[in-house]
Amino acid sequence: MAVPRLQTFGQSAAAKKVIAQAIGYADGAHEIAHIHHRAQLIYAAGGIVRVITPGGLWTLKPGMALLIGTQIEHELHMVGQTALRTLYIDPEALPPLGSDCRMIALDDLLRASILSMCATGEGSDAEAIEQRAALIVPLILHLLAERLAGAPTAADDEVRLALPENPRLRTICDSLIADAANADTLEQWAERTGASVRTLARLFRQETGMSFVQWRERLRLEDALSRLSVGHAPGDVAQALGYADVRTFAVMFRRAFGSTPQQFRQSLSKV
Repeated sequence: MAVPRLQTFGQSAAAKKVIAQAIGYADGAHEIAHIHHRAQLIYAAGGIVRVITPGGLWTLKPGMALLIGTQIEHELHMVGQTALRTLYIDPEALPPLGSDCRMIALDDLLRASILSMCATGEGSDAEAIEQRAALIVPLILHLLAERLAGAPTAADDEVRLALPENPRLRTICDSLIADAANADTLEQWAERTGASVRTLARLFRQETGMSFVQWRERLRLEDALSRLSVGHAPGDVAQALGYADVRTFAVMFRRAFGSTPQQFRQSLSKV
């Protein structure tokens, strides 16, 4: 397994409690596995970001941000043209996360504060930037501390798709993440990995809390949310993810999320 690269920011930024960065990515762009000595808050002002850590896959839906703990290995996958806004935070300036990552719901104030921290274009006056940061950083840290005050709940865990530690299962899951439409059976995966079907089925339950079929369906639905969020039509999403037809896709989507794909798309305009 490749060693994840460490991203650092140099001595000039070492004293800052929060470092802001704005990056644009094309659809399908990928940041390989890496770690930071700082905590990282990730928000997509446009597009969708999917974050993969050793323990789970997190899909950043509109109106949400993900706070990744210090030195947690992670990789990023972009869906649609993505406007990434990210803050690298001195871990000493935050209360304990209580887990490797925490999903953060953004209200208007926190969203505007993140965007303001990242809004430094060419020709920006350095002194003005520092003055603005001096005002905004304490507010951001206060708002994040409010959201981290409670311990992680079952609802926090529900937004994470668990990933297994077992190398054979992880190989299967990584393959499905790369191609969610893959319809190979557990028997076919067992033949490829050299493990029995019974062993794979038991390990899936043990390490993810779901059966193989349930895990794959959840992955497809999370992928569907991402595609719908960047404007893909329900019929195109159904075909791309291997559903028999758009009706079957709509039934599965509504069962999981309580709305049809079309209703979900309409709700995005309100976020």
